[in-house]
Amino acid sequence: MTYKMDVMILVEVDELSLRRQMLNMELNNKILATNLDLINELKNKPLIQEEDKKIIATRKYNSKVVSRSFRLWDLVWRMRSKAMKNEDKCSTN
Repeated sequence: MTYKMDVMILVEVDELSLRRQMLNMELNNKILATNLDLINELKNKPLIQEEDKKIIATRKYNSKVVSRSFRLWDLVWRMRSKAMKNEDKCSTN
């Protein structure tokens, strides 16, 4: 081809493809409607999986935690830090 020359490509479009010949619009519309109904479920699936993982992690964490109840003036073991050097290891709440 040369510069500033118009070109036309001839193409025959008489015959339909097998896919276009076998197309059933009613069935296609039903399938599309079904897919649209399922889209919301597919969008929510990762959210449900994330919530399940959070529940599993919570159960695992809570199984390792030993719950204790304290009352006022009970003695509790405290780690010594720079701010608490003047106090004993066992002190009141």
